[in-house]
Amino acid sequence: MRAKGTDRDRARTLALPLWAFLLSWTAASASLASTLSLPGDAGAPPGAATTVPLYIDDATGMLGTDIVIAYDPAVARATGVAKTPLSSSQSLTVNLSSPGTIRISLFGSSPLVGGGVLLNLFFNSVGPLNAGTVLDLVSAVINEGAIPAVLKDGHYCVQALPDEVRNLRLSPASPGSATATLAWDADPAATAYNVYTASLPDLEDLTCFMHGVSSTSVADGGLVPSPDTAIFYLVTSTNCRGEGALGFAEPVSERTNPNPCP
Repeated sequence: MRAKGTDRDRARTLALPLWAFLLSWTAASASLASTLSLPGDAGAPPGAATTVPLYIDDATGMLGTDIVIAYDPAVARATGVAKTPLSSSQSLTVNLSSPGTIRISLFGSSPLVGGGVLLNLFFNSVGPLNAGTVLDLVSAVINEGAIPAVLKDGHYCVQALPDEVRNLRLSPASPGSATATLAWDADPAATAYNVYTASLPDLEDLTCFMHGVSSTSVADGGLVPSPDTAIFYLVTSTNCRGEGALGFAEPVSERTNPNPCP
């Protein structure tokens, strides 16, 4: 026995406009997209070698992937590409014959599962100090386009990572002066410094006070704490690879920056 209204319901389903099916397919495809990204703080000093990770948020279902990355060969030179635990089950071919271009093919009979570092890229810094280049994720074709790819470029700079600023000290600018001078030891890798202030001992309310300071000392502008309060200072070093560490909060966790300088 057939339920009453079945033919009418079937006809109604078949009569749905094509855009409704396309909309549903597009939404499903977008939800399955994989994001590949390169770090924005990659680099090494002149003449040094470094490893740059290529990340993927979710490699689940990947059987074959073709990736093209471009960069300025006057700044860095790619020397190789290696698999990671995430991609170890698949075969890897790499073409570095064209300066400034990395062509990668990763393929296998079993799909990958999970996310993390998909591949490690190896570079040598060949440019002058502070030279930089975009690490351009030109294209990534996953499973012949069946899995959409979202690409996020990185950046490479010929420089060491900025270090934590040390030996911060505060002293009166002159006898009887309300203005104090904040000074610190130089970081050899720094091109500038950021100065922060806070009112809480744990520095959870850090605020950018001065940014892009080119010297290793600065006047505090006559800041005076309110009664029963204090002003805490923190200085970070910066260069083309980003901002240095803010030190460690108690007990051993690295301090984060809720309000970084621009």
